[in-house]
Amino acid sequence: MGNNNLLDMLKTFFRQNYGKSLVVKGRPGAGKTTFALEFLNHVRDETPVLYLSARFSDEPLTEQFPWLPEYSAKRVESRLPQRDFTNVISDSLGKLEKMIEEGNISTQLTSHDTGLVLNIRDLVPEIQTIYDFVDENYNSSPIIVLDSIDALSEKYGIESATIFSVLHSDLVENSGANIIVVMEEMNNTKLEYFSDGVVSMDYQLKDDFLVRTLTVAKLRGMSTGSSPVWLYSLKEGRFLPFERDSVTYPENKLKTKVKAEERSFEVPLGSDSFSKLVEKDLDRVPLGYVVIFHRVNKSTSVDQAVNLVKNNLIRRTVLEGRGVIDATSSSYETSRVMVDTMESEVLKHYITAEKSKRSSSYVINLEGKSLVEDFPHEVIDFFMSSSSRPNVYLFSTDFLSFTYGNDFFGDLLNLINIIRMTGIIVIVADDEYYQKISHYANLTVHFRDFSGYVLLNSSKRSVFISSTKYGKDRWPEVELDEIV
Repeated sequence: MGNNNLLDMLKTFFRQNYGKSLVVKGRPGAGKTTFALEFLNHVRDETPVLYLSARFSDEPLTEQFPWLPEYSAKRVESRLPQRDFTNVISDSLGKLEKMIEEGNISTQLTSHDTGLVLNIRDLVPEIQTIYDFVDENYNSSPIIVLDSIDALSEKYGIESATIFSVLHSDLVENSGANIIVVMEEMNNTKLEYFSDGVVSMDYQLKDDFLVRTLTVAKLRGMSTGSSPVWLYSLKEGRFLPFERDSVTYPENKLKTKVKAEERSFEVPLGSDSFSKLVEKDLDRVPLGYVVIFHRVNKSTSVDQAVNLVKNNLIRRTVLEGRGVIDATSSSYETSRVMVDTMESEVLKHYITAEKSKRSSSYVINLEGKSLVEDFPHEVIDFFMSSSSRPNVYLFSTDFLSFTYGNDFFGDLLNLINIIRMTGIIVIVADDEYYQKISHYANLTVHFRDFSGYVLLNSSKRSVFISSTKYGKDRWPEVELDEIV
């Protein structure tokens, strides 16, 4: 789920002593303007802000940001008094005027004429508006977005580096203002070097999906952390950053009761969000389904996401009084979570499998010779005797290969055919095994790591980012947000 950690970090950056400048660069369509406006929206109630656009019209933006007209340069300019500066430093601006007058800098307005006494308000009114705004809000750390400096440079024939140098010297360094400069050019070494911060926005195709990334290249005076890359979405024309999050489970037993579910031919997937991955937007699948959780690449983040999905699936299933047999490599960790958070009346529906001689009414001891022989009907019926059907059978390819060797596929397929009429089968499959069993799946959910984020998809139409949300009892649940 998107949150404000990234925007809060940038707010802290601009709240440091003295003014700060930030360059936001990226290809067309990366969402630079949307990002800049989202940040202004985040701070506008506590800081004077100004949005100055060199585009022809800002009307399309007002649909997503209805407050924008109130803070746009044209509206603000009409409210500012026409007077000389009383607070803001304008030394560099004066030098720019003089250089234009002397012909050292030619603009489209001067047409190389020299010796004229010119006023910056006539030459570049946008720059004058910025100075007026800073002068009016002196000592209030105002934030100005210039979108874009390339367009302003092209409009008046003044190099973008010159415009930036003037604004940075007078307003940022000497007047305590903050400036965000949107830059279409991907590489302008001079601007990036002299700016206090650089944010780079980009997008790329990843396994046929468009994935958007924001990289914080530098924030002077602050640490950008070990992973300064954020994935984001532009859903409904808004900038939505996603955060990497860890999963924590409650450390106390929750008040849980078994509540019998009347539907006897469907099994819950464990999360309402999973309806986005299933046809007809359902969060349940029919009896007999084979579901594969495909770990496209291995990482701690992918393992955490798969286990979170798995634990929610188990929790919701046993709370309906249905039985679960867990034969995965993470069964020990899941058992610990379930024992810590659930009452014994609920736990009796959760059975693990392991290669051991341990005697327990909640553990199936595996011989490790044959998967079919270790899970005969009578064993399943015995351990599931107090549970309602349909059951959930969980396997993972790493656990099966460790227990039975790499030739477990034939037995697994035979076992699927035997048990599928009593429940659903969920297989956590690593990439090296996935192709061998993929055609048996009724539903496949792909989990892949991208810069520490976990992306999920079940089709080629949509990709979702996985995050964690917590209920009132602090139990972690899966939340899926589509990346667009």
